[in-house]
This record gives sequence, structure tokens and C-alpha cells, in this order.
Amino acid sequence: MRETSKRLGIQASLARMTVIPILFIGIIVAIFGIFWVTSSMEDEVKEELCAQANLAINSFNQLYPGDYAVDSSGESPVVTKGDTILNSNYALIDSLKEASSTDYTLFLGSLRILTTLTQDDVRIVGSQANDKITESVFKAKEDHFYKNINVLGEQYYAYYTPIYNSNDQCVGMMAAVKSKSGVRKLILQAVAPIVCLILVVAVLAIFWSQYFSNDFRKTIQKLSGAFAKVAKGTLSNTVSPELLARRDEFGDMAHSVVDMQSSLRKLVDEDMLTGLSNRRSGQMRLEQTFAQNAGMENGFCVALGDIDFFKKFNDNYGHDCGDLVLQQIARILQNQVRNYGVCARWGGEEFLIIFTRGSLAECKEVMEQTLNVVRTHQVQYNGQLLSVNMTFGLIHSNGFRSADEMVKHADELLYYGKEHGRNQLVTAEKK
Repeated sequence: MRETSKRLGIQASLARMTVIPILFIGIIVAIFGIFWVTSSMEDEVKEELCAQANLAINSFNQLYPGDYAVDSSGESPVVTKGDTILNSNYALIDSLKEASSTDYTLFLGSLRILTTLTQDDVRIVGSQANDKITESVFKAKEDHFYKNINVLGEQYYAYYTPIYNSNDQCVGMMAAVKSKSGVRKLILQAVAPIVCLILVVAVLAIFWSQYFSNDFRKTIQKLSGAFAKVAKGTLSNTVSPELLARRDEFGDMAHSVVDMQSSLRKLVDEDMLTGLSNRRSGQMRLEQTFAQNAGMENGFCVALGDIDFFKKFNDNYGHDCGDLVLQQIARILQNQVRNYGVCARWGGEEFLIIFTRGSLAECKEVMEQTLNVVRTHQVQYNGQLLSVNMTFGLIHSNGFRSADEMVKHADELLYYGKEHGRNQLVTAEKK
């Protein structure tokens, strides 16, 4: 009995010694994963809603030229924009929602004039915006992103931006909102493998401690070290080659750690549709490249471009066609600049290319070749061959004080190209 008790005691002690650290580090990883993924996704949601809100404002300005006004002479106020009456005119706002899966609300002052939000199939127009939002956005004339807006009992992410008439008078607000439930689901899907991995490690630790205590302790120490690095934000390969080479459950767990790191990297840094770096990752790479080339005479180049008349693919053939165009163009751009730099999806149909080497003349030649490949490429969709053109602005880093200033100037060149014929590469000297 004494020997049995002693043996069981040693096993229990060994189990505690191996399982508790794994559980502890696993909790840290889970908490960190939730926090980091949530923070990164909220940044992405903020950028997306900001773009959608401004797109909505621009769409109203283009489709209904003129200023916003209210005619209160009749029985009920009539809201107009230019010559168009906006009351119950939901065609544009509904099409924007269909295209982006985002809800929109147009406020005149603090009063809801148009919205895609409904209660019992009735649009909630005629109600007032929250006093805090009215004060922070309409009266202060500032954009605001809210992480927890309650609308009809449901929680939303919301981005509010002021609306101005041609005399720069703030007359209302445009809101773009997205339900939090969908984002929470993605967060849980990202963190669930971490939790599952923690449980698997704990069970295997108890089993293997009975037979391979010494090897087990060493293996757990290595796995714990890998988990700790992930908990601190290290998403590069942190698992030792010895663990990856094992042909047992611990080897599987080691590969699971690598897969988890890869999944987190993709979730945070990769655009899910095209496989390119997303805007956040592209911005980080751009700032790193700018810092590395600071004060250097050779510098580097940046090209910013988008697909000409991209909206027609969505409008005429559907969003599946638009997605296919984005995927094939992304593949062309990536293949063309692979030996010169990196390509990121900057947003919508817009792409950013960072040339990490090459002079302006060399980069210009690469971009001209790239545009020619795009021009000759045809997207096959439902038996039809569709041609695609692009416009790019190309800029060199010399003379710029920041990466953002470079992008801004490249965007100006892109806009110039759009205004002067499209389907071209615009450099500073060409402009």
C-alpha cells in the first residue's frame, strides 16, 4: 500500500508539474488571442466603416448634385438634395447596403431621414440620434468610431461622419454600422483552436507522465516556451525542429502551434479574398521600408492604383464576378512585382505596390509591363471574356517626410490619371 500511495503521489505531482504550466500559459495565450484578434478586427472594421460612410456621402453627391435643404412650408417637412426629394427615397441607400452588407443612416441635423435599419419591417426614420453622438459628430464636426452602439436592442460598430453643404456648413451626419455578432463569431473561431489545443496538451501530459516522465518534462518545457512566445505576440515559427520532427502527439501539437501562428498571421495580415497583404500589413511594410531608406539617396518607389470602372463588374455581372476580377488582378500584380517588392490590397479595388529595390526608371518599366499584362488579360466569367484596365500613380521616396505623405501624393497622381483618361501610369514628371 505504501509503495502504491507513493507511486500515485509521484504521478499526481508530475501531472501537476506538467499540466498546470500548460494550462496557465494556455490561458494567457487565449486571453492574448482574444484581445489581439479583437483589437485587430476592430481596427479593420473601423477602416471599413469609415470607407463605407465616405462612399455613401460621395454617392449621394454624385447621384443627387446640390445642397441639402428642408422645406417646412407644407404639412410635413420635405428634405431635398439639389432638385431631388429624399423623403422615402431609399434606392441608393439600399443599393449601398446590398453591395457592402453594411447598414447606413442619413441624418439631417440629428434627425434620421433615410436608413436601412428596420423594426418589424418598418424603417426607423423620424427618430433622433443619441445626444452624445449629436454633440461629438454634428456639433463638433468630427468623425467618430463607436464600438458599442445600441440600436433597437442590438449592438453595433458604428462610424459617424459629418455632412457638409457647398458653403462648408455642417447640415447632418452619415452613419455606417455593422452588427457586432458577426465579428464576435469570427473572434471565437480564431480563439477556439487555442482552447482546444490547451485541453489536448493537458490530457496528453497526464498520460505520458506515467511512462516517459523525463522526456515528457523536457518536451513540455519546449512546448511551454513556444506557447509563451505566442502569448507575447511572436507569430513566427517558434517551435524547435526536434519537436516538429517527432512522430507522435507532441509532434502534432508542435505543428498545431505553427498552424495556429499561421492562422493568426493570416487573420491579422492577409486579405481573405485575394491572398495579398491587407491594408494594415501593407501599411506596416511601407513604414518599415520608409524607415530603412531614410536618408538614403537611392530610396524606393511606391505605386498606388485601382481597377478602372470596377463598379460595372458588380453592377452588370454580380459581386461574384467582381470578386473574381479582384482575385485575378491581385495574382497578376503579385507575379509581376514578385522580384521587386510586395503588393497589398489597399481597400476595395485599390492596390498598393512597394518596390523595395530599383530606380524610378526601373520601377516605371515594371509598372508599364504590368499594365500591359493587365490590358491583355481577359477574365472569363459565365462564358464571357471581360477586359480589365487599371490606373496607377508611381512616386519615388526622395523628398518625402513620411510614408503617409508618399501614399497621399501617389493617390493624387492616381486621381490625376483617373481624370485624364484612365488606363495609364502617372508619374510626377508626366503630371
